[in-house]
Amino acid sequence: MILFFIAMIIVVIGALFKITHWAFAGITGNTMLSIGLASEALVIVLLILKITKDNKSDFLNK
Repeated sequence: MILFFIAMIIVVIGALFKITHWAFAGITGNTMLSIGLASEALVIVLLILKITKDNKSDFLNK
């Protein structure tokens, strides 16, 4: 869950960079948004796998 919040912070900072047209050491808002959103997607997939493995039920088949 902590990884999701870290990714969410990266997305918010990336949006700020994009709106204000900032760049820091070659990292632009587009890069930060891409990294943050990809990280959030990965964390969500891992959480779904954890839930389905822990419950050992037909979570996705309902």
